[in-house]
Amino acid sequence: MTKDEFGNVLSSLASGWSERRYEQVAAHFSEDVFYSDPTSYSLTGRRSVLEFFQDDEGYEQSCRFHNAVFDESQQLGAAEYTYAGTHVYHGTVWIKIENGLIAGWREYQHRSEKGWEEFWRTVV
Repeated sequence: MTKDEFGNVLSSLASGWSERRYEQVAAHFSEDVFYSDPTSYSLTGRRSVLEFFQDDEGYEQSCRFHNAVFDESQQLGAAEYTYAGTHVYHGTVWIKIENGLIAGWREYQHRSEKGWEEFWRTVV
């Protein structure tokens, strides 16, 4: 995967989550993906990830990636994001790509009702 292709994947994830097209989002993940927030949950497999996405409690969803980097030689990327659904989260995710699909997703996030800019001004 190239840096531009990685950016396209992030765009597709953001629009898919925002429009609640969870099957489209899950299609970017490998069958045996490991998806986690080390302090809150860990899931293995595309089916588990899809069920996790679908359990949105009926809330509107919104996802925006703010900054991203991608190392083509390692097939490893990272991105900062804001996700709103049941709660608003600001965080960072590390993404491992294998065979053009997301094989590893490790996110670290904080819950806050503040906007992105206000949140980071407070934290930094």
